Amino acid sequence: MRNLIIGVVLFLFFNAAVFAQPHQAQISAVATFDKTESSQISDKAARAPYYLVFDKSGKLLEIISNPFCNDTRGAGPKVADLLAEKNVTVVVAGAFGYKMAKALKAKGIKRHEATGIVKKAVEKLLR
Repeated sequence: MRNLIIGVVLFLFFNAAVFAQPHQAQISAVATFDKTESSQISDKAARAPYYLVFDKSGKLLEIISNPFCNDTRGAGPKVADLLAEKNVTVVVAGAFGYKMAKALKAKGIKRHEATGIVKKAVEKLLR
């Protein structure tokens, strides 16, 4: 009986360790036409030439050139994969196509529609 209890405890402990998800900090990517925080937010998420990546305090971490912005098909899921690789948790753009929205949802990435200047949208998102 004692061995059974020890076995169950060890089983639960190791399963909790294997399946536990680390706490993910919010990392936001904003679709934009230019490489600056004063740029306009792109009206089409998958076709944005750039993504500016910010941490949870609003600090610019990275500028990503979108290699799929001119693809004729499937840009949305490809961009979703790219952003997931960067550990992005929220994407901001003027609009999201169906395929990109579906791909983001499948990866657990939230989407937020916004227009205007990147810096102002990030400040508003962080409030």
